[in-house]
Amino acid sequence: MKKRTKLTFAGIVTVGAAILLSGCTASFCSKDDKAHILYAFDYGVTDYYDGPVKKKNEETGIEEVVSKPVFEGNDSLHYLIQVPTSTSSGLGKTNSDAAKTYIGVPTNTYFLEMDKLVLKAALRADKGDSVDFTTVTYTDALNALDKYGYLKYAGEGENKLWNNWDLLNQDLRDMANDPSSGIALDDLPTNDWIKLYKKDMNSLTTSYRSCIAISEDKYGYYGYAKGAQYRNDDPIRADNGKIEVTIQAKDWGYAWKKGFLEGLLVFPIAWLTETFVSGFKSAGVVGGLAQLLAIFAITFIVRSLMLLVTFKQTSSNAKMQAIQPEITKIQNKYPNANKNTYEKQQMAAEMNKLYKKNKINPLGSLLVMIVQFPVFICVWGALQGCASLSTDAFLNLHLSDSISGVLFGSGNWANGSAITALVLFLLMSGAQVIAMLLPQWIQKKKRKQVASLGKNPAQNDQQSKMKMFTYIMMAMIIFMGFTLPSAMGVYWFVGALFSIVQTLIFEKVNSAKAKKKGR
Repeated sequence: MKKRTKLTFAGIVTVGAAILLSGCTASFCSKDDKAHILYAFDYGVTDYYDGPVKKKNEETGIEEVVSKPVFEGNDSLHYLIQVPTSTSSGLGKTNSDAAKTYIGVPTNTYFLEMDKLVLKAALRADKGDSVDFTTVTYTDALNALDKYGYLKYAGEGENKLWNNWDLLNQDLRDMANDPSSGIALDDLPTNDWIKLYKKDMNSLTTSYRSCIAISEDKYGYYGYAKGAQYRNDDPIRADNGKIEVTIQAKDWGYAWKKGFLEGLLVFPIAWLTETFVSGFKSAGVVGGLAQLLAIFAITFIVRSLMLLVTFKQTSSNAKMQAIQPEITKIQNKYPNANKNTYEKQQMAAEMNKLYKKNKINPLGSLLVMIVQFPVFICVWGALQGCASLSTDAFLNLHLSDSISGVLFGSGNWANGSAITALVLFLLMSGAQVIAMLLPQWIQKKKRKQVASLGKNPAQNDQQSKMKMFTYIMMAMIIFMGFTLPSAMGVYWFVGALFSIVQTLIFEKVNSAKAKKKGR
C-alpha cells in the first residue's frame, strides 16, 4: 500500500472514530424531558375554545354552533377537531407513513377520546383527584395541559417512557367493550399502527439532546408548526407553531451517573456555559448574543486550560519551527536518507542530538492531540446538551441547529438564518485553514533561509506526510463543523483565532531566543 493511500485511509479512520466517539457522551435528557418533547410533537387533535364556537351557515346565512362541549354539563369549554396532516407532526407523519404502507389509521373518535383522557389526567394532576369537570374553564384546561400534558407519555420509574400512553390505550380498549361509551373497537389503532407511531415519534425526538439545565425552566423550540391557526391566548402553542418545553435541572450527581467523561468534563463545561448565558442575560444582553458571548468565554477558558496542561508539548512544537534552519541543514547533509540505510541512521542520530540539545520532544504534537481529542468530544457533548443554546437565536440562527440543516432547510434563506449559518461556516473554515497551515508557512519561510544543496527526497517525503495529515485534519474539522450544531462552529472559529495568536506569540518568543543564541 502506498504511503499516500495509507495516510488517506488513516484520515478516513480518524473521521469515523470522531463520529463514533461523539456518541460516547450520553444524552442528559431525563424521562420527563423526553416526555415533554414527545408531547410537543403530538399534543392531540383537539383545539379547545372558551365557550361555543359559531360559524355562519353558507346556505342559510345563520350562525350555528359548530363546536361541542368537552365535558357533559359544561358549556364553558368547547372543542373542534383538527387532525394534523403535516409530517412535522408525529401524528401527521405516522398517518402519512401508514397510508403508504397500507396500515389502517385509527378514527377521529379514537384521537378525540385519547385527548379527553389526557386532559382529565392533566386536570387531576393540577387540581387534585376531586376536580369537578363540569366547572373546568378554558384557562384551567390549557394551563393543566401546559404543565401536565406530558404525562401522556411519561411513566412510572426513572427511565420508563410510553408507559402511560400504553395504559391510556388500554383504558380506551376497555371503554370500547362498553356499547354506551361512544367508542368502538373498530375506532382503535392496530398493532402495526402503534409500532409505526412509536417509531416515528421516537425518530422525531431522539435528535434533541439539549437537556442540561441548571434551573428547571422552559427551553428550546419543538413540535409541530401550524402557524396562524394557533391563537395568541393559547399558552401551549407559540405563534410560529413551535413551543418551549420544560427541562428539568441537572446536577453533578446526575452527570456522574451518566458516565465518567460526563461527570468530569461534559457537565462542568455545560454548567459554565449555562451560567455565562444566564449572567449575560441578567446584564441585559439579548438572548442570542448572550449565547454567542458565552461560547466565546467557554472557548477561551477551555483553550487556556488545555494550553496550561500541554504547555511543555506545545512549546516543544513551537521550538521545532524555530530550529527549522538547523533541521534543513541536517537534511541537506543526507540527501539519500530515504534509500541509504547509513545516511538514514546518521541523519536520525543528528536529529535526536539536535532535539535533545533544544529539549524538544518530536512526539509532542501527538501528545497534544491525545489530550485534545477527549476534550473536544466533551465540549461537543456539552454544547450540544446546553438547554439555553436551544432557546433564542442570533440573527435568526439557533446555535443548537446544525449549519447543514439550516442551509438545506426550506424557508431558512427567507428568514435569514441560512445566511447567518453560511457566514459562520465561511468564517470557521477560513480561520481553521489559517490556524492549521500557519505553522507550515512559518517552517517553509525558515527553510528558505538555508541554501539547498539540491532535491532531498527524504525531506520532501516528510513534508508531504505533514501536509497530507494537516489537510486530512483540516477537512475533518470543516466537515464536522458543517454537520454539527452551530455552537461548535462558533467554538471552532474562536478556537482557531486562539491558535493563530498562540502560534504567532510562540514564534516571536522562539525567534527572539534564537537571535540571542546567534542562530
